[in-house]
Amino acid sequence: MLGMKCRGWSPSPTARSQVAFSWGRRRARHLLLPLFVAFGPLTGMAQTPPPLAVGKGGGDAGTGVAIASPPKPWVCPPERRVTVLPRVLKKKLSAAKESAEVKKLLEPLQLGLSWNRFDSCDKQNAPASVTLDIFRARLLSAETEDFVLQVRGGVCDNVLLLAGVVAHPLEEKNVYCLMKMPFLPGMSEPYAPTVVFAFENLTHPLRHVIKVDFEEGQPSSMDYALSYWEAQEGSLEKIFGLEWSSGSDAFGSGGSSVEVSAEGKAFPRQLRLKESTGGCRRETIELPSGKTEESNNCDEASSEAVYCYKPTDAQGPGGYTECGRKSPDL
Repeated sequence: MLGMKCRGWSPSPTARSQVAFSWGRRRARHLLLPLFVAFGPLTGMAQTPPPLAVGKGGGDAGTGVAIASPPKPWVCPPERRVTVLPRVLKKKLSAAKESAEVKKLLEPLQLGLSWNRFDSCDKQNAPASVTLDIFRARLLSAETEDFVLQVRGGVCDNVLLLAGVVAHPLEEKNVYCLMKMPFLPGMSEPYAPTVVFAFENLTHPLRHVIKVDFEEGQPSSMDYALSYWEAQEGSLEKIFGLEWSSGSDAFGSGGSSVEVSAEGKAFPRQLRLKESTGGCRRETIELPSGKTEESNNCDEASSEAVYCYKPTDAQGPGGYTECGRKSPDL
C-alpha cells in the first residue's frame, strides 16, 4: 500500500512551511540515510559586491590592504539544465499504464533509476501506476521558489518507486536546473522503508532546509534515522544526521530514544539533542544447590547536547557541530 501524508504548508516566504510524505511498508532493509512551473530570476547569477579599494595618497598611502575577491557565484552546469512542462508531465505520468512509457517520461529528470536491476522491467507491457507530486520551497536561494518533483508508485509488476529532484527555475521559460534528492530510495523491492520529509527554516529566515525522518523494519527490530539537508553549491548536503535502533529477542530488549528540536530566534538556529539508551538482558544464574534462576540486568544512560551551525568556508561544507553538552550519565 502506498500513501501520502501532508502537513499544512503556507506559501508565505516568512512562515515555517512543511510538507511531509510517508511511503512503504516496514520489512526489508534498504539503508537510507519520501513539478515544475517556471518563473523567477537565476539566483546563481546574482551580483556580488566589489572588493574594497586600496587606500591612496595622503594619510592612507601605503595603509590600504587588498581584499580578495569573493568566490564566483554558482552557475548551473549545462548537463543539469532541462526543459520540461511539469503540469503536462504530471498528466502524462498519471495516464501511463506501462513501465516502458513511465521510464521514457522520467528520463528528462535524471533520476538515475536502476531499471536494469529488475528482470520484471524487461517484460513487454509490464504494468505501472505512478504519481508525480509537486511541492514548493526556497532551497537554493531566498529569492526564488524551487519545485520539488517527487515520483511515487509501482512499476514492473512489484517494484516500488520513490524518487525525486529539486528543480530550480532559470531565466529561460520552462528551463530548470536539477538537484538530486539522495535520501529517497529510488527503486526497491515490494517492502520498503517509511520516509517523511518536511521543509523548515533552520539556517536562514527565508531559505528552507529539508528534514528527513526514516524508519524501517519490523516491530521486533526497527532502525531509525533523522537528518537535515541544505542546498550548498547546487547540491543537497547533509548538515546533521543521527541513526539509532530498537528491538528485542529471546535474550532481552533494548533501544534508544532521540529528540531533536530547533531553538533560538536568531538564524542560524541551534539544534538541541536529547538522547537516551537502555535495555535489559536476561541471564540464567546457577545457585550453589544446582537450581537455576532467571535474572534481568537493566541499565540506562542519557545525554543532552547543543549543536551550532558552521557555514561553508575554505575548510569545507557547512554543517552542525557540537557546541555544548551535558552528560550526567555518560
